[in-house]
Amino acid sequence: MKAVTVRVWNRNAYDHTETFKGSKVTIPAHKFIEMDYDEAVLFKGQFSNPQFGKDMVQRPESYKWIEIDKDDKDKVLKSRGSDSGDETEKVFTCHVCMKDFRTKNGLLKHIKDKHQDMMVDKEAKDELLDNEDLE
Repeated sequence: MKAVTVRVWNRNAYDHTETFKGSKVTIPAHKFIEMDYDEAVLFKGQFSNPQFGKDMVQRPESYKWIEIDKDDKDKVLKSRGSDSGDETEKVFTCHVCMKDFRTKNGLLKHIKDKHQDMMVDKEAKDELLDNEDLE
């Protein structure tokens, strides 16, 4: 899949800095940086440690208040065959290896074949293994 660059905005009044995949990433206050869409999604979802003051209230400069530009995101989803407003054309992504699937069953079959040993929820694993539609 072709890499698509998107704008990642910092909506906070303070600069946001964190380490992502071994590199220091800084987004100035009320500004954006450009990143590959898939990297931006991972960056946005990465936990960043909050900082607390003496009163045990989180310091505003440690808020992670970032977002992927909506217009850029819509263009990416449309180019991948998914309109953000139409869930019937959704892309299903394996969060272990980042492989995309057009159907939920395709993703579940992949998980059953490649990643079932990583599943920690015994009930979900048993349900997946017992599903004969995924043979």
